[in-house]
Amino acid sequence: MIVHHQAIIIATVRRKATAIKSDELRTFLLGLVDEIKMQKLFDPIAIHGRFGFTGIVGIVTSHIAFHYFESDQSLHFDIYSCKEFNLDAALKYIDNYWNIESATIIFIQRDKGPAIQHFSYTNGKLALTQNPFTQPRL
Repeated sequence: MIVHHQAIIIATVRRKATAIKSDELRTFLLGLVDEIKMQKLFDPIAIHGRFGFTGIVGIVTSHIAFHYFESDQSLHFDIYSCKEFNLDAALKYIDNYWNIESATIIFIQRDKGPAIQHFSYTNGKLALTQNPFTQPRL
C-alpha cells in the first residue's frame, strides 16, 4: 500500500562543522536509507557550501534531504516516503551521527487528510507534543 508520510526535522546539533566531511555524509545517507528500509533511487549527493552542508538521496518514489548551517549548528532534515517508516529509529540513526541537542518534528500523513503530529526529541527520546496550530490563542 502506498502512503505519503513526511517527517520534517529541525534540530540543534552538537556536531561541529570541522568534524563533518562530505564523503561521510554520503555514507550516512545510505545508512539512513537502509535504516528506514527503503530502496536507493540514486546515489547520495553531499556538498559543503557557503553556509554549511547540503545533502540529498533519492529513494524509490521519495527522497531524503538535509541542510546543516554552521553559524548556529542547526540541521533541517526532510524524509518523504511512500512507505511507512519508523520515525523513532530514523531519529536515533540521525542522532548517532549529528548528536542532536534538541529537535522539533512535524510528521505529516498526507494520505490521511492530512494528519499532522508534532514531536520533540531530546536525550534520545521522541515525545508527542501539543500541535501548536490547535492550541487556544490567548
